Amino acid sequence: MEKIEHFKIGDIVTLKSHPLFSAKPKKISEFSTQVPPLMLIKEVLFENEEKKIIFSDEIENAQIADLIKYNCVFFNANKSEFQEKTIYHTLLRSYLDLKYYREIGKDEKKKIELDEQLIPEVLKYEIVENYNYGEVIQFKTKKLEHRKSYAGSSEKITTVSNQTPDFVLSGVKNEAQVDLFYPKGKPKRILPKQLYKVMWFNHFQQKFSEYFLPKEFFVKNLEI
Repeated sequence: MEKIEHFKIGDIVTLKSHPLFSAKPKKISEFSTQVPPLMLIKEVLFENEEKKIIFSDEIENAQIADLIKYNCVFFNANKSEFQEKTIYHTLLRSYLDLKYYREIGKDEKKKIELDEQLIPEVLKYEIVENYNYGEVIQFKTKKLEHRKSYAGSSEKITTVSNQTPDFVLSGVKNEAQVDLFYPKGKPKRILPKQLYKVMWFNHFQQKFSEYFLPKEFFVKNLEI
C-alpha cells in the first residue's frame, strides 16, 4: 500500500464542510446545531487494499471509500455524552485550517480580523501525560468550541452544542495492542496506548457519567 499521510491519535479534525474553513474569517451563518463538531482521533484504521473496493460497481470512476479511516470522538453537549463515528480520511480536515476572527473597533467602524492567536495557543496545550487521580482536566476542543461566533442575535453561547464541561480523572488503563497488522505484516490499525477514565455530571440523564478515552484527548486545566 502506498504510504499516505494520516492523522494521529489525539489530532483535532472536523468535516470539510465546517463553515470556519471559509476563505476569510467571518461569523457563522448556519444554526449552531448544523455546524459539525470538532472531533479527536481515537483510532486509525487501514483498509486491506487487496480486499477493499473503493469505487462504485455501478458508476465508473465514482469513489465511495478510502484506504484510511478513523474512529472519531466528539462531545454532544445536548445529551451530555461522548459519541464516536468512523469517518474516511478524505472527508476530514485538520482544525489548523479553521479561521477564527476577532472584532476590532466599535459600532460603524467595527471590522473583522483574523485571530492569529487561538490556533497557536491550542498547539501549545500541555497534554496530561501523568495520571493523577482526582485531577480536574479539560478536553482539547473546549476553547475552540467556545470561541465560535454566530451571526444574528438569536445565536448565543448557550446554543453551542459541542462544548465540554471540565472532567475529573477517575481511572486509567492500558489499551491492549492487538490485531495491529494484516497477515502479510501491513499495518491494520493504530490504537492509543493508555486510556483515562473521566467523570462529569450528566445533566441530560441527571447522573454522574464516566468514559474511557485516550490520554492524548486531555490537557491541563487552563483556568489554573
